[in-house]
Amino acid sequence: GGLEMDIIISSYKDENHQFNFTHNLSQPPNTNINVHIHDQYELYYFLSGDVIYYIEGQTYKLQSNDILIMNNRELHKPNFESLKDYERIAIHFLPEYVTSFQGKTYDILKSYEKRKLGFFNHFSAEEVARYNIPRHIDQIEKHIDKNSEERHVMIKTIFIQMLVKLNQIFSMKINSGEHAKTYEYDSKIVEILDFINNNLGQKITLDLLEKKFYVSKYYLCHVFKKNTGFTIMEYVIHKRVMKAKELLQMQTPVIDTCNAVGFNDYSNFYKVFKKLTGVSPREFSR
Repeated sequence: GGLEMDIIISSYKDENHQFNFTHNLSQPPNTNINVHIHDQYELYYFLSGDVIYYIEGQTYKLQSNDILIMNNRELHKPNFESLKDYERIAIHFLPEYVTSFQGKTYDILKSYEKRKLGFFNHFSAEEVARYNIPRHIDQIEKHIDKNSEERHVMIKTIFIQMLVKLNQIFSMKINSGEHAKTYEYDSKIVEILDFINNNLGQKITLDLLEKKFYVSKYYLCHVFKKNTGFTIMEYVIHKRVMKAKELLQMQTPVIDTCNAVGFNDYSNFYKVFKKLTGVSPREFSR
């Protein structure tokens, strides 16, 4: 019983609504959060709680000061293992926020864009500390609190430095061959995720996957859910809607989009799209 505690410790939006910083302390919700996806990129800085995070088939048991990064195509969700207070900082930003720092020879968004979905999302507390990232986060919060006229500039330049450091950690991970460890989880799942992502226009059924990957569908459902936190069909539907959003943004006609992402009838497409995005396909394409 009692009141649900949800305290916003600090929050900030930049002038063009391309960058959003929130520091929250709350009690875990009683029901688990649904899988979700944002149009923005996310940097998630975990402070305390008892959380297992699923991202695209990977599972992370979070330690205090871990960082997770998610781009706008990666499905993710937290699972709460106990009712311990949950404190975290989430930064959501659009790539446009940092475009002026994109160089010809240096990719400021490398750690977000140059990896396979669901790989290298996790930066351990040790890595984060070694590169001084917590200090940057503190500085951003100080500028938010001070509310000075130069805060927009200061916050942006500090954040840019954080991105550079994430890139450095990312490059180090790739070069150290640490990715051998990343591929530990069921390689079948990796194949299946790849297959789904490359065949969204086809009819994807459990029977098809069972035949194609030589695994019983019961086993398949169990392993998929255990690895990803989603059922296979939830995953397929989310991915189809994501693909549809991409097509609609490129001005593809609604009906063509519907067919391209494997929905055979429009009313079904309309229902699912509206449920997951809050708007109809036509409204979205406007």
